[in-house]
Amino acid sequence: MNLHIISTINGLENEGMRNVATHLSREFEKEHTVTYSGLKDIFSIIKNGRKSDVTLVFARLIKSVYYMLKLVRPFVKKICVVCVQPVTEEFAQLNRKSKVVDYCLTICKEDVENAFDSSIIHTFDVGINCEKFKASKESRKELCSKLSLPYDKTIVLHVGHCSKGRYLEEMLTLDKSKYHCVVIASGMFNDEETIKALKDGGVDLRFGFVKNIEDFYNCADVYFFPTKSSEFVISIPLSVMEALCCGTPVVAYKSFEKLSLIKSNDDKAYTLIDCVENLPIAIDTASKNKSSSTYLKNPKGWNEISTEIIKVLENNLE
Repeated sequence: MNLHIISTINGLENEGMRNVATHLSREFEKEHTVTYSGLKDIFSIIKNGRKSDVTLVFARLIKSVYYMLKLVRPFVKKICVVCVQPVTEEFAQLNRKSKVVDYCLTICKEDVENAFDSSIIHTFDVGINCEKFKASKESRKELCSKLSLPYDKTIVLHVGHCSKGRYLEEMLTLDKSKYHCVVIASGMFNDEETIKALKDGGVDLRFGFVKNIEDFYNCADVYFFPTKSSEFVISIPLSVMEALCCGTPVVAYKSFEKLSLIKSNDDKAYTLIDCVENLPIAIDTASKNKSSSTYLKNPKGWNEISTEIIKVLENNLE
């Protein structure tokens, strides 16, 4: 099959949508012909789209993406959008009036129901590399030494963006003599005020793509996921899956209900809170639940996910 991918893939797994796009693209390339176009490269989109059986769009569905698809629609064959966040209302309204999409792949059906007919919606699971993300054979002391982290404090980790909507500032409420807070920031969507507040408050900030990120998950006592809105994170946060796969328990807000989409094999995997005042007790509780095996229930690899997606694409070519 000839696949055409529209995305901002940069070869790194440093952001939700790019992470999904990168993993799936690598799997597609093993058995299919894959070409790539940038979101703003209209000439390339038309050129590659003409030669491909399917054009896959990995992007947040906003108004500008709709008009791009409307422009190229006459020149390409099948258009399939891949959604990992809710479709914006602007895109949904425009697409309901004049459809530009043949079918939709989504990790959460609720995210796309306002934009597309149910007949063209197909859900897929988020994959994970269980060979990479697993409990480490190295001791916590060895990992702390390797990563320059204190062995005598409770390590609270977050991996993601330093954007305002992440509520990372809530780490500042923790007693730094007892807790060592670490944020691995991708460098994307950074908010300078948030960065300054975290640095001034004693949070250990580390920027850029970290190849051995599993070491940080294994070293951490708790993974803190403070986000409360789908606007600032994909509907199934990969960092939460990665932490759980390494046996690291998660503290998160009850209000982010989509965490229930990540199935765990033990109730100890999650400690859910209502407000920031509950955070210290929740972390103390969760830190006792560090596991030597995965907390994920029936995880799938990206190869399995890509095979399932290819079947959907092939069936829709008929």
